Amino acid sequence: MFSIKKIILFSDTGIDDAIALIYALKNPDIDVMAVVSGFGNTDRNKSYRNATYLLNLSGHGEIPVIAGSTRPLSGQEPEFFPDIHGVEGLGPLSPPVPEERYRNKTNFSKLFQLIKSNPGEITIVNVGRCTSLAIAWLLSPEIMNLVKETYIMGGAFLVPGNVTEVAEANFYGDAVAADIVCRLSPNLTVIPLNVTRKALLTPAQVDFIDSKAKTPLDQLIKPLLDFYYEAYQQLEPGIEGTPQHDLSAVMAAACIDGLFTYDKRDIRVQHEESYANGLSIADFRPGSINCFGTGCSRIAVEIDEDIFLTNMLDILTR
Repeated sequence: MFSIKKIILFSDTGIDDAIALIYALKNPDIDVMAVVSGFGNTDRNKSYRNATYLLNLSGHGEIPVIAGSTRPLSGQEPEFFPDIHGVEGLGPLSPPVPEERYRNKTNFSKLFQLIKSNPGEITIVNVGRCTSLAIAWLLSPEIMNLVKETYIMGGAFLVPGNVTEVAEANFYGDAVAADIVCRLSPNLTVIPLNVTRKALLTPAQVDFIDSKAKTPLDQLIKPLLDFYYEAYQQLEPGIEGTPQHDLSAVMAAACIDGLFTYDKRDIRVQHEESYANGLSIADFRPGSINCFGTGCSRIAVEIDEDIFLTNMLDILTR
């Protein structure tokens, strides 16, 4: 019997995170229980503010926003990406700064309260750096083991990275945390660049979504993705659209029939100070087979682009 997915979204609220959150809020099969906002595409305070802004604009200001991590577990200063996500993290938008200036950040313990109150029912979807999620595991593995399942947007298996030649941004941004999460999270699904690079949204499709926009939240989609498209044209001239990395992970958590094909492998993330920092590692040698058990992770290896497009357009134009 199908049940609505109770999701806690871990994000670093930039443009693709925003689209993922809008999709989750509009999807009747998803109940967003909280958003944990940390550093990544932008700094933690802006990420927190952006998530709060989107929730308030959607009419769901009651959903708690939990302040996440400010820097990676290595203690190094994080690198932000204003050229891709804009100075404020939401492309051309400048969300208002709340009057309380972040004094009322929901305490991190709220995360554990939500999980304890819904044992075996919470799905975690992590679409930013893995730092906040790793900290949760280190602080209270007993409570985190009450999580039903975890989905991560991260990694690049047998394809180039998007920050270095071998590393994807979320894993590179805190490789130590990514490795901790991949080792400790049971029932883990990883949605890597292998498939998210194919989850494209073209300008014409964005215009179609905008033609159906009825709410202030809907009306943000086009300016966000137009900015994102121009940024991607600088990165990859001629690309047909913008890859919806984070949206792909939320759609995976929604368990849409036929959207992804998965292999099951043990995953490790390289986190030594080396050229390969952030490299996602799994055994895809000829003859390798699926592993088994709750500690064995699913890796998305193929995406049905037609199913992706049909579902995405259906939800975003509601």
